[in-house]
Amino acid sequence: MELQLFGINHKTSNVSEREKFIINESNQILLDNHLKEFFKQDIESFYGISTCNRTEIYFIGKKNIGKSVLKEVFKVLKISDVPLKSFYFLDNHDALVHMSKVASGIDSQVLGEQEIFGQFKSAFKKAKDIGIVGRNLAFLSDKVIEISKKARTETNIGLNSLSVSGLALKLVKNIFENPNEQNVLVVGAGSLAQSVIDNLYKKGINNIKSVNRTVRKIKLDDNYEILSSSLESLHDQLEIADIVIASSSTDLPLIGKGAIENALKIRKNKPMLLIDLGVPRNIEEEIRNIEQAYLFSIDDIEKITQDNYGQRSIEAEKAMNIIVLQAQAALDSFINKASKDNINIQLEAFLKSLSIEEVSQFKQSKDFSELVKAIKTMKISDKDLNNFKDIKNIDDHIIESMIKNFFDNA
Repeated sequence: MELQLFGINHKTSNVSEREKFIINESNQILLDNHLKEFFKQDIESFYGISTCNRTEIYFIGKKNIGKSVLKEVFKVLKISDVPLKSFYFLDNHDALVHMSKVASGIDSQVLGEQEIFGQFKSAFKKAKDIGIVGRNLAFLSDKVIEISKKARTETNIGLNSLSVSGLALKLVKNIFENPNEQNVLVVGAGSLAQSVIDNLYKKGINNIKSVNRTVRKIKLDDNYEILSSSLESLHDQLEIADIVIASSSTDLPLIGKGAIENALKIRKNKPMLLIDLGVPRNIEEEIRNIEQAYLFSIDDIEKITQDNYGQRSIEAEKAMNIIVLQAQAALDSFINKASKDNINIQLEAFLKSLSIEEVSQFKQSKDFSELVKAIKTMKISDKDLNNFKDIKNIDDHIIESMIKNFFDNA
């Protein structure tokens, strides 16, 4: 069993492919049931992460089963039109390094962006909360978080980097000479949408409306808060919005071509800027064909910044060196821990096979040398326990100490 992963990201696919492959809490439960039933003991556990830039699945499983797992994931999620060539598959050290690059922001399209670290931790926590993460995957994921913290704190990888919400603000400021005079509509009220609103407010843009599935109060400081309206008011809000920034969790677009055409009629063709941060997308792609509507997707806006890129690239190399070394140390620790766990399982399996009389005899004599000799020379055929090869390969005094500990607790 080894650490493996597969996924698609901004380097291997466009947003139209990424939006078809999304991992969330509900479909992870479905996947967990299916994968356990289909692969049985060949998979220990898994979890996934979906962000604007990527969807990836991490798992502990039998060697080289990544493509078979992906095939079953496609079956459960009913995916048929995302090509296999868009996916990457990694294992062991490469997988651990990649996970650490993702969590630290090195693998982001916006080099060094900070939001991904929280997204990674959140995906891991949610998977633990619904009970799908096994002990070994949890151990390695905790190591990823430790390594990523170290990479960010010991380098300047985050030097003046922009978050996705920061990029949206940068785009607004690039297009509008006086953005504080524009009416802004934010669709959604999740963490990304709230970050967008917070960034806008801090830059003096206060004409902000919010639309969300449920009415929510978004507090920005002691003197200013926004009360979101329901989705039923979306079309009315579009008629007065100069800037629309959408970041809602949705399977289908919330804003269609017809809605924008109708809004533009009411606005007497006053132009609109639309920024779609959603994956899956919140705004229909066909809106690009409307003359007075300017639509930017997540793939578009992340190409607009190169600020401090050279310095961040240098820091990324430093961070990468930390990640590579720390990942190897973590993997060595994992292998060592797995070996000890396996040895304990093998020894316990053997000692539990002893009769009550034999256990009593060994407890009284406290001489375990003959028992160690027996373990070393016995012929056992048990593939699940590696035929006891692991325990036979360690020093006698270590086995004797483990036996003593077993009998002390028996």
